Amino acid sequence: MCKKISSFTFLFILLTFFSLPILFFQLKNSFLLFFSFFGYVIFFLLVYGIYYRERRLSIVENLIQQELNERHNILEKEKKHLLELDRALKLKIKNYARLEKFTEDLNHETSLDRSSDLIVREVSELFGSRGNVLLYLINEKSRKLELRSINKENESQKFKEKTGDLFDHWVLRHNQPLLVEDVANDFRFDPDRIRQEVVRPLGSLICLPLETPTNSLGILRLDAPVPDFYHADDLRFLSVIADIVELSLENALYFSHMQELSITDGLTGIYLRRYALERLKEEFLRAEREKTPFSFLMVDIDHFKKINDSYGHMAGDVVLKKVARMLKESFHLPGGVVGRFGGEEFCVVLPYILKAEALKLAENFCRILSGREIILRREKVNVTVSIGVASFPLDAQKEEDLIRLADEALFKAKRGGRNRAC
Repeated sequence: MCKKISSFTFLFILLTFFSLPILFFQLKNSFLLFFSFFGYVIFFLLVYGIYYRERRLSIVENLIQQELNERHNILEKEKKHLLELDRALKLKIKNYARLEKFTEDLNHETSLDRSSDLIVREVSELFGSRGNVLLYLINEKSRKLELRSINKENESQKFKEKTGDLFDHWVLRHNQPLLVEDVANDFRFDPDRIRQEVVRPLGSLICLPLETPTNSLGILRLDAPVPDFYHADDLRFLSVIADIVELSLENALYFSHMQELSITDGLTGIYLRRYALERLKEEFLRAEREKTPFSFLMVDIDHFKKINDSYGHMAGDVVLKKVARMLKESFHLPGGVVGRFGGEEFCVVLPYILKAEALKLAENFCRILSGREIILRREKVNVTVSIGVASFPLDAQKEEDLIRLADEALFKAKRGGRNRAC
C-alpha cells in the first residue's frame, strides 16, 4: 500500500516539474495560463483524493489485521485451554476407572498389612507416582500414630518420623484435612519448629484423617520436597480415596482382631501351639522347596512348679507373660514365630537360621533372662529357662523328628543343670 502512495507522489512531483516551463512560456497568454492552472489544480485534487483514499484503506486494513490477530490469539488461548480441559477430563476418567478396580481389590483384601501396602501403592499410581505416600494407623494401646506402610518417590530417602510429625499431629488434633502448598510460608506452622522436627526435604503436602463414625483409624498423607506441588484438586481427589479406604481398613482391623483372638494365647499374647505348628509345617515346605535351612527351639521355664507353689498362680502368670514378651523381643527376626507350646513350654521357629547361629541366640537369651529380676510379692526373683535346639536339614528331614530332637535337647539341658541351651 505504501508503494502505491509513493508512486502517486512521485507522479505529482514529476508533472509539476514539467508543467512549470509550460506555465512560464504561457505567461503572455492568460487564457492558456488559466486553463493550465485549472487543469493542474484538478490533477492535484485527483492525486490527493487517490492518496487520501489509499491512506484510509491502509488504516482500515491495519485495524482489521489487528482485530484478526487479537481474535486469533484469543482462539489459540481458548484452544489451549480446551485441550488442557480435555487432557484433565481424560485423566480423571482414567483415574476413576482405576479407582473402581482399586475399590474392588481392596474389598477382597482382609489382611491389614496387605491392605495397607495396596493403599499406598495404588494412591501413588493414581497420583502419577508423584511424591511420597504415607499411611499412619493409630495404635490401640498407646493411641499414637504408627507408620504402617509407605511408598517412596525416591527409594534412597530415609523417613525417621515413624510416629508422624507436627503436620500429622495437627490433622489428628483438629480432625480435618490439611493442604500446605508451601511449607516454608504457611502461617499455621512455626518455621523454626518445622526445621527442628522435619529433617528430610519437604515443600508441599496434603494430609487427611481416616475415621469411621465409631473409630479414628489414622492418617493418609502425600508430600513432596518442592513447594506448590499439591493443590486443592489433589486434596479433593484424595478425599474421595480416603472415603473408600476407611471402611476397608476398619474391616481389615476387625478381621485382624478376630484372627489374633483365634491364634494367640490370651495370657501371653503369643501364638497358640496349633498356629505355631502350622507355621512350622509351612516353613518345612518352603525350606524343602528353596533348599534353605531353618532352626526350631523348645523353651521351658526352670522350676516353674516351685514358683507357683511359693508365690501362687498369679505370680506364675506374671512369669509366663514376662518370658513370652522377652522371647518375642529377642527372636524378632524376619519370618520368626514364637508360640506357647503348652503350660510353661514355648517354641520358636527361626527361618534361614543355621544350627550354630540358633544355638548362640538361645544361649544369649538364657544369659539375658537370668540377669533380669522379676518382682513377685515384693520379692526379687531370677527366672531361668532351658532350651533345646534342632535344625533342618542337619538334624531332621521331617517336622515330627525335628520337634522330637528339639525336645530331647531340652531335656539334656535340664539334666545338665538348667539355664542353658543344648
